[in-house]
Amino acid sequence: MTENKNLISFSANSNYLPGLDGVRAISILIVLVSHFGLGKIVPGGFGVTIFFFVSGFLITRLLVGEQNKTCGNINLPNFYIRRFLRLMPALYVFVAFTYFFSLFFGVKATTGQTISALLYFANYYDVIWQYFGWAQRIVPWGHLWSLAVEEHFYLLFPFLLAVFGRNQSSRLKLIIGVIIIVAIWRYFAFTTLKLGENYTYSTTDCRIESIAWGCLLAVLFDGFDASKKRLNFLIGWHWVGIGLGIILFSLLFRDETFRATMRYSIQGIGVFILILNLYAFQPLGFALNILELKPIRFLGRLSYSLYLWHYPVLWGCYRMIGEDVGDVILPAKLLIIAIIGSLGLALLSYYYIERPFFALRKKFGGKPVEEMRT
Repeated sequence: MTENKNLISFSANSNYLPGLDGVRAISILIVLVSHFGLGKIVPGGFGVTIFFFVSGFLITRLLVGEQNKTCGNINLPNFYIRRFLRLMPALYVFVAFTYFFSLFFGVKATTGQTISALLYFANYYDVIWQYFGWAQRIVPWGHLWSLAVEEHFYLLFPFLLAVFGRNQSSRLKLIIGVIIIVAIWRYFAFTTLKLGENYTYSTTDCRIESIAWGCLLAVLFDGFDASKKRLNFLIGWHWVGIGLGIILFSLLFRDETFRATMRYSIQGIGVFILILNLYAFQPLGFALNILELKPIRFLGRLSYSLYLWHYPVLWGCYRMIGEDVGDVILPAKLLIIAIIGSLGLALLSYYYIERPFFALRKKFGGKPVEEMRT
């Protein structure tokens, strides 16, 4: 493995890694296209899987970079405060706005639904409501399940890394252990406990593996010299083809058990191979240049805001024609309204809710590059 001509630093001590905003742009575009009516052709769930991978990769680089400078220590209070300032303000404004927005359509969120959205419990609420006699969620918060998975990762992983991952060897054991245990548990949950595909798709205990694959690559990148021999055999055009083939297989193979269990492991492997080659395989330098184009980078930076706000806009438009989100392609006028509305609200959220907190995050260890990429 050799560093490409863009002089990329693989070490976690280097905060900047080009192309990641571009990868996030790809993930949000997949989600948007799927939700805008092409869900039977474009798999929105795979876009979320990519976003999980990138989140794990980025956060692990930041945490390991801190550990490298502090003999394995992590300032957990500062990390949690930074995460709160990055995610919570936008989410709370979103929940408040959409709560009242839903009332115009005769839909009122229950107290339990609202609390689950605010406290990142939405993914579990959507699978257990029927067992406790709770009201089914019909407010436009269905997409919050993935944010709940990520928040649970942010709460748990830094603590585990601080306690059990103070050097590269222990980090690798920790992350590989998580990947194996979650994959086995997901299979057991579906085949033996009969918890259903909705459970294995959206709950943290079944989907955190998708984030862990990104964590694994970040740790291997940090130990570049030690990882070179381990990773060299995965570099090359044939492996790029294999990575793409693996992902395509995971999307096309329709076996119910596979889709509810091993699909996520297969996709994790495929994304791992492709992101590895994106940075370590010289001939793919052109792809990094494309991902670093300003419009693509900006879309990646806007991905959190877009993910939050596109769904309620679509939800309102689809309710006007009596359909569920993504079931059909909207009429032209509503489609234009949905696109403009989603982008407009995302820009307002980014510039007037999220960015004002960037400077405050610096006081707790946030860095300029982190402001734009996590």
